[in-house]
Amino acid sequence: MNYRVVRIEEDVEFGCEERKEGDPVMAVVRLEDEDGDVKIVRQRDQMLYDRDINEGDRVWFDERQELVK
Repeated sequence: MNYRVVRIEEDVEFGCEERKEGDPVMAVVRLEDEDGDVKIVRQRDQMLYDRDINEGDRVWFDERQELVK
């Protein structure tokens, strides 16, 4: 299934603790499918940069449940 990236925000929710050293910085990605249904997922921020995934892009999930375009 294809999605449109509606919004990308840094994930700042760590509960009562801060992000542990060595844990990747995560992003919260808001997606919308062709029917207008919304899906919110967490993805590694650096992976989004490496794959040049930005708001407005069309994306889908690969076999590891990571976004690709």
